[in-house]
Amino acid sequence: MKNLRIKLLISLIAFALILVAVISYVNRQILVADIEKQEVLNRTLIENHILTDMQTVDNAHSYFDKNLSNKMEEVLQKLITSYEENPYLAKWDLQKIKNEYEMDVYILDQSNTVIYTTFEKDKGLNFSQCCHRFSALLDERRSSGEYYTDGIDISTTTGGYRKFGYLATPDKKYLFEVGIDLLEDPVFQTFNFGKTADYLIDKYPDLLEVQTINAGGVFFDDSRKKTVNDQSEIFQEHFMLAKKTMKPTEYQKKFKNGYIERYRFLPYQAEENRGESSKRVVYVKYGNLTEVRALTKNTKQFQILLCIALATSFIMLLVINKLLSKTFQLATYDPLTNVYNRATYIRKMDDLIRKRKTNQPGLLLLDLDNFKQVNDQFGHVEGDKILIETAKILKQEVGTNGFVVRFGGDEFAIVLYDTRDEYMEKLANSILEKIHHLKYADQVSIDSWSVLSVSMGGANCIHPDETERSLFERADKALYQSKNAGKDQYTSYKEIAEEKSKSY
Repeated sequence: MKNLRIKLLISLIAFALILVAVISYVNRQILVADIEKQEVLNRTLIENHILTDMQTVDNAHSYFDKNLSNKMEEVLQKLITSYEENPYLAKWDLQKIKNEYEMDVYILDQSNTVIYTTFEKDKGLNFSQCCHRFSALLDERRSSGEYYTDGIDISTTTGGYRKFGYLATPDKKYLFEVGIDLLEDPVFQTFNFGKTADYLIDKYPDLLEVQTINAGGVFFDDSRKKTVNDQSEIFQEHFMLAKKTMKPTEYQKKFKNGYIERYRFLPYQAEENRGESSKRVVYVKYGNLTEVRALTKNTKQFQILLCIALATSFIMLLVINKLLSKTFQLATYDPLTNVYNRATYIRKMDDLIRKRKTNQPGLLLLDLDNFKQVNDQFGHVEGDKILIETAKILKQEVGTNGFVVRFGGDEFAIVLYDTRDEYMEKLANSILEKIHHLKYADQVSIDSWSVLSVSMGGANCIHPDETERSLFERADKALYQSKNAGKDQYTSYKEIAEEKSKSY
């Protein structure tokens, strides 16, 4: 019974674990698929928004920029006139010029070094050393002698949004440049891509960073003055690949606890070619915090579900145990005397014989003589009382040395785990004594015990190839020897065997 309960509990727990695991696994796969699908959709929306807004900003500046460009050209032409009148640049009051025209002034020599400027952070900047591509472009503009202006550009030293105009001196010794800070420009304040980036970062939890990088590898509006050359090798490779192929590219970096960062590079080409700033790369950095949080929540749900499943298994075991306890009892025990029945006897005896080592199991068979007379004279109720009392006596006598069985009717048996003939005979005599006490104690002739006696026969398991059947047959022969000899006595199969050997 105990082993059956344990097996049933293990089966219920195993079933619960498998069921919870399968459901959780399927649910997790569906969850991951949904999250990944949503991530792809969000990235598409974000990147379309970014590129569309950038084009809108460029178009707006292109439309409103003509007056500003004309003003820059006008200022530069005046500077060229001043240069022709006074080529000694060291004596120029650049700050006065800045205050008059509200523009920063830059003067670059033939090595493309800023030798004079009102923007102190750029003073001494040598483009031929830091920015070879842009330096080559400046050489082209110097040699042409024409006026040039770019669209939205950035300061090489600060990364701030600026606009520049260029015009070379007639002798090609210098390149004059004027610039303004676009953050102070009303048009730029209205059409500011940085605001779009901030809005998207606030809206999408997995969007961590949006940066614009010009063709020269300088980040727009970055206080740390970042350039692509300051980044990792893989970052540089993907930036160059996106700029060269004009196709999006990306790479990933994995961290602990399933956290992943995705780095995307989106090439951008302005509709109108307006100098160096026409081609850019938008760098977008994503995380997967939404997925990590969802999976963490899913894991907690799995743990809760598992606890519920285990608790349910124990509850089901209690319910099943209560529902089947009577069935288990009937399948194992004799319902009247509460000792083992024949089916349990066969199973336990087979196990005992099969697993025996040095122990010597024994079987003692017992019949109540004249039991039919009790039922006939005193009724079946009285007969049941005698059977119950007999079973009680047998259980008391055997104790922990074995177990008691009722085969049916008035037939009982005692199985001993390890015994010898002497102990079995002593046990049988003790049982006879107890039955005699019940029979003669009160000297009442009409007592139901008065018509009864007990016949017993026993045998020990002494052969290596012994079976339950062979042991039972020998004990049964001993039992019938007791009956044939007058009943109310015990006979050992050993005695029968010895008598047979003497007769030969």
